[in-house]
Amino acid sequence: MNNYFKFLAISLLLVIIGSSLWLGGGIPFSEQMPIYDGLRTTSAIIFAVMGAWIALLYPSTLSKAFGKKPFEEKSDDIEQINRLFKPMLYSTGVLITVIGVAFIVPLAKQIEFLHLYKEFFRAISFSVIGALTYIQFWSLILSLIPSDSIKDDLDGINKRNEMIERMKPGNKK
Repeated sequence: MNNYFKFLAISLLLVIIGSSLWLGGGIPFSEQMPIYDGLRTTSAIIFAVMGAWIALLYPSTLSKAFGKKPFEEKSDDIEQINRLFKPMLYSTGVLITVIGVAFIVPLAKQIEFLHLYKEFFRAISFSVIGALTYIQFWSLILSLIPSDSIKDDLDGINKRNEMIERMKPGNKK
């Protein structure tokens, strides 16, 4: 990723977090919880889909990456596996955060002292939602990588088959 793109991505994330923190204090947690639920569901789906992509479509890459060949010979396979695992890792982080929030918030509501700062905690919670949404969006974009790889693999197979057909006796060149 080039530096300009990284700068834009980080700037956008900071704007999302800042605006969520600034405006989120007035949004009750009862309205925030469905967003957390949506993030949890989306994360679980991405995790499952990416796991299926890896297990079903790239078993040979997995076996090569974990095989006994020297690292230099399997570095391309390892890089491909890393690209496939990134959305799963991001989704796992989102899931951990959402599950943690779902556990901590009911406990925090029982502490009377914290009620004095509920707007502050609402704002913090909504900024977490903003950051998690951004991460989840990026994870969704990264989940498109396997379909691009599959398309490249299929294009290669089609080109090879076309070449074989052209090389058969009796076919025009």
